[in-house]
This record gives sequence, structure tokens and C-alpha cells, in this order.
Amino acid sequence: MSESLFSQSWYRVAPLKPRLRSHVQIYRHQYRGEDWYVIQDQFTGRHHRFSPEAYQLIGLMDGRRTLGAIWTTACGRLGDHMPTQDEVIGLVSQLHRSDLLQTCALPDFADLKQRLLQGRRNRWLTPLLSPMAVRFPLLDPDRFLNRTLPVVKPLLSWPALLVWLLVVVFAVVMMVSHWTDLTNNLTDKLFGLENLFLISLIYPLLKIIHEFGHAYMVKKWGGEVHEMGIMLLVFMPIPYVEASASLAFRDKKKRMLVGAAGILIELFIAAVALLLWLEMEPGAARAAAFNVMLIAGVSTVLFNGNPLLRFDAYYVLVDALEIPNLGQRSTAYLAYLAKRHVLGVRGLTSPATTSGEAGWLAGYALASFVYRLFISVRIILFVAGKFFMFGVVLALWAAIGLVVLPTVKVLRYLIKDGEMRRKRMRIFGAVVVPVVAIVAFISLVPVPFSTLCQGVTWAPDEARVHAEVDGFVTKLLTDSGEQVTAGTPLLRCEDPQLDAHVRLLEARQKEYQARYNVSLISDRTEAILLKEAMAQVTAELQRAQERRQALTIYSRKDGVFIVPQPEDMIGHFARRGTALGYVLDDQQMQVRVLVGQSDIDRVRADTTRVECRLAQNIDDVVEAQVLREVPAASHELPSLALSLEGGGLFALDPREKDRAMAVERLFQFDLALPEGMTRNVDERVFVRFVHQPEPLIRRAYRAVRRVLLSRFAV
Repeated sequence: MSESLFSQSWYRVAPLKPRLRSHVQIYRHQYRGEDWYVIQDQFTGRHHRFSPEAYQLIGLMDGRRTLGAIWTTACGRLGDHMPTQDEVIGLVSQLHRSDLLQTCALPDFADLKQRLLQGRRNRWLTPLLSPMAVRFPLLDPDRFLNRTLPVVKPLLSWPALLVWLLVVVFAVVMMVSHWTDLTNNLTDKLFGLENLFLISLIYPLLKIIHEFGHAYMVKKWGGEVHEMGIMLLVFMPIPYVEASASLAFRDKKKRMLVGAAGILIELFIAAVALLLWLEMEPGAARAAAFNVMLIAGVSTVLFNGNPLLRFDAYYVLVDALEIPNLGQRSTAYLAYLAKRHVLGVRGLTSPATTSGEAGWLAGYALASFVYRLFISVRIILFVAGKFFMFGVVLALWAAIGLVVLPTVKVLRYLIKDGEMRRKRMRIFGAVVVPVVAIVAFISLVPVPFSTLCQGVTWAPDEARVHAEVDGFVTKLLTDSGEQVTAGTPLLRCEDPQLDAHVRLLEARQKEYQARYNVSLISDRTEAILLKEAMAQVTAELQRAQERRQALTIYSRKDGVFIVPQPEDMIGHFARRGTALGYVLDDQQMQVRVLVGQSDIDRVRADTTRVECRLAQNIDDVVEAQVLREVPAASHELPSLALSLEGGGLFALDPREKDRAMAVERLFQFDLALPEGMTRNVDERVFVRFVHQPEPLIRRAYRAVRRVLLSRFAV
């Protein structure tokens, strides 16, 4: 409230006899347990919310009472909550600017002309500031909706909602189970010329159904819909319906259903399209179903179904929270906080009018700005990846609307506002100095810089205990952790097929020997043939016996015998070459670490030291030395622990079924740990390559350059 109850300008407005225009209607809503009043301008379709105190004044404006009498009467009714004369003047000015009020005085034609020009200017300027959504109204669909409502009304019932729920839930389950098929080679399928043409046909049709969902829901509750047109969403022409008549509904659930109608319809269409796609054979119909599913689902999740953008879900959230004009008031609340706490402006009224609103307003303002920035960047990168110049134009447009113009508006306010001119030193200290300090910090001050990677502890090849032949591990002859010498038996394996084969060869050898002894007397020629056959059997038996002897595995060196999981080893089938354990001596344990292509140049050229943290001792930092680097990049992972499935960083190539192969090419470094650090092999290690400190702006520049090079080759 203003400091003074009276105003020096009151004498100019006190004789006026204001009244609301004939095309204005008033509705009472409840927000957070308090009565508020919504004024609807039926001529323009706009809605304005006023507090109960303001309504006490507006309700008395009948064209017979003067403004002075209205204020006196309202003061008697409101008591301690009486408005000041300046606040009454502000209310009347707001009603006048909104074309809701007329008085006995002659109209100011110059003012009317100025407001007309300003309205036209805003209609052109607003789309330019919002490149993601530009509207062009075309027709009035109200009569068509009235004629077709009886046909559509059964689809807007509770039984229809139950069917919707069953279909969508089933489709979500099927989507999860077929996720790999749905996302495989998605970008190439999406941007094919034939598919783009198909999308250009499907997308407007889906949006027509979406918008008619809003319109029919408004008609169901008795509202009117008088505007339908085309909106350019990221330069894609789509239909829209002006359903703001729902703001007049007293029941917030009805308003929420109007806002959610399009979302529910698109999700249902996407669900049906998914189920059809799963059952169809490859062809044009299946491609159309896939595009319907993709368009309806993605647009709902990223745009219409996200309350951080001012589309359908935003209005649903507004009614759910009972905070009207959430977007505008959240921005105004941040401005209020800045003016009051940073610039020191006093006598301000907080946009948070009820308990609990302040947190929602501040949180929504920050979250919506971050998401708008995020989605704008993602759209720009997505578009520029296929149409570079188009993406550049979109980026400039978005930057002007999201950054440049808001900054200019703030600077203009700081320069031109009279109170701000009186607080120049405060502004200089609260705004200019911190901005300059931040710019100087990110541009000039070196800050610690490092590259984070993951690796695994790695034993040299000569320390690995391999299975020399296929077999089942039946016994650990030496316990894990025991000191062994070269030649100590470590494990025993069995191969029943090999044992049977040895017995068969032994029996065959005895048979040939007996037949050979007989043939020496009776048939010399047969004896020669049997001798050759017996030699072959003997050689084969010797090889089989050698393989059976190899089922007992011996240590090839002195050291400590380590089995990673001895409790799971018995009964394990080991193929030839499989590592079953390790014999580690006092030599240094190694770490095999993988570095991505975007970081390899920095790691090679500017690494001052290497720090490691073992997963089992995460609090201890140890310094390691680089032993070697594999100069060529490779897709092969040294351990599944480094894959996403194993908790690592790298996605596995689904085409490789038998080997651990990453999707991207990676560079490999071997590091030496200090002696005695660990004897756990294949343990995850977090590695930090420490570089020379540098300013943040240089790091940001390199990140931007990497994006441009990787996506656009510029």
C-alpha cells in the first residue's frame, strides 16, 4: 500500500462516473481458499483477475456514482483494508487501458488512437519475440462445434476416460519392451525425404484433432469458441483454437480438463499407433503409424505436456496450483525480489498475494527459463544438424527473444526510471560491479581443470591364470590369497567327454595291439596296416592325455594366488583361454583407463599428474604414473564394468553379441599404481587427469568448438 492515503491527482478523477462496458462479464473464482474475480471481455476474449478489495470498487461502478463516492463507500466496507486514492487511480487506469471501463467524460480520441496503434504493434512484436510460436487467426468455428457436439460428446465421458487409461497403460508397457526396435536408427528414418513429406501431412492432421479436443471440451461445459487459426511452431504450420473461454468456468476441474483434452487425445492416438505399428508388416502404413506415434508422443512430452512451456500443461498446472497468470507473475516476482533486495526500492507490492505462492512463483520462473533455454538449444542443434543455415537463423532469433531484448528492457528501466536515477551508486554497486567481476573472473582467473575418466585395475598377461582346455572347475587346489611358487597346482578341472574319449582311445589301442600280435603270425600285410593304425591311435591318445593333464592348472610364477569370486568358481565351465585367476607378485598393479575422443588431445598435451580413486577406497586419492598409451582408438572395452550396463560410462554396441564393444571409439592408457595398493583385479577406478589451470571462458570456447565440429563440421 502507498504511504499516503490521499493523492494530489484525486480532484481530477473524483467527479467521474465510471461503469463497466456492456460486453464485460464478471465471474467469481476461488484460489487457495480466497475469493477472486475474473472479468471477461467478450469482445476480445481476454480475461483479467482482480482481488476482492478491487471488486468492492468495481462492483460499485454503475455509471451513477462518482469515483469519489465509490471510494468513500468502499472505505467504509473494507475498514483497515481500504485502498489509497493512488491505488484507486491505478485500478481505474488498468480498467481503462484494458477497454473494460467507460465514463461520462468524452473519449480521448488521441488516447484511443495511441492504444490502437500500440495494440497493432504488440500483435506484430509479440510473435517476433517468440520464434517458437507465431499465431495467425483465420475463422470462427463456434457454429460447427454446436452442430457436431452431440456426436462427439460420448467420447468426453468417464467410460471413455477408462478406455483411454487401459489403452495408454498397455501401450507404455509395450513401448518399454520394444524400446530398442523403436529407437534403432531413429534419426535416419526421421529425416528421410519420403518420411519428411509424410510428417508434413500427418502433423497438421494430428494437431487439428488435438485442437478440436480443446474446443469440444469447452463446448461441453457451455463455453464459446470464436477463434481458430494457424500457429507457426518452429516454422511448422499447425492449427490452434482459442479456448480461453474456459477461464470463466468456476470449477477448476473443468478448466483443467479443457487444458488437458488435447494432451489426452494425442497420447491416446500415439498409444493406438504404437499398437498398430507392432502388428503391421513393413510398408507405408507401418511408416505412417510410426510417425503418428512419434509426433503425438514427442510433442506431448516436450511441448503440450510440459508445464514449463506456456502450452496446455501450463494451464492445467495453473488451475491445479490455483495460481492464475503463473508465468507472468513468476517473472514479476523475480523482478520484485531484484528491485527490493538488490536495488533497494521500497514501497513495492509483492506479486505473491496468498500464502505459499512465493515459492511457486520463484521456482517456476527459474525452472521455466532454464527449460525454455534448454529446449531452444536442443531444437536449434537438431534443426541445424540437417539444415545448418536454417538453424543459424533460428538461433539468432531465439537469442534475441530470450537474451538480448530482456537485457535491453532491464537496462532501459535502470537508465530511464526516475527512482533508479536517484540510486545510481546503489545500482553501480549492486549490478555493474558484480557483472564486471563475474566477467573478469571467467575471462582472466585460472581455475583448476581436469578430465575425469574411468578404468579398471588390470594385471599383466603373464600374471593371468588361463584355462588351457575346455572344462568344468571342480576344485580349488590352492585357496585364494595364498602365497604360491612356480609349479604349484592351483585348480582342477574336469571334462567328462574328454575322459570318455581317453578311455575309448585306450580300449582301441589295446584292441589294435591284440589284433597286431595275432596278425604277425597269420597275415603280415594286415600287421603292417594295424601297426600304422595303432600308431595313429597312440598319437591321438597322447594328445588327449596331454589335454587331460592340462585340466590341472599350475602356477607359472611365484606370487599370491587371487581368485576374484572363489565361491562362484566351483562348477563354472571355462573355455580355453578364459582367465580364472591371477598370480600377483610385488610388482605394481596397473590401471587400464579409457579416454574419449573429445578429451584425448588435452590428456596427451597437458597432463601434469594423474590421480586415482579405487572404488573400494573411494576416499583415498593415490597418484599414478602413465606407463603406456595405445596410439590407435578402439571400440573394445577391457571390462564390462566400464559399460553402462556395468555402471560405467560407455554404451555397448548392440550388434556385438560375443564381445564387449563400445559404440564410440576410445583411447586406452595403462597407469601404474603404487606398490601394495590393491590386489583386486577388475576393480573400478576413477581417474582424474589434472591439467594446467585456465579461465572458464577458454574451456567454454573449446566446448562450443567441439559441438560445432562434431555436429556441423564448421
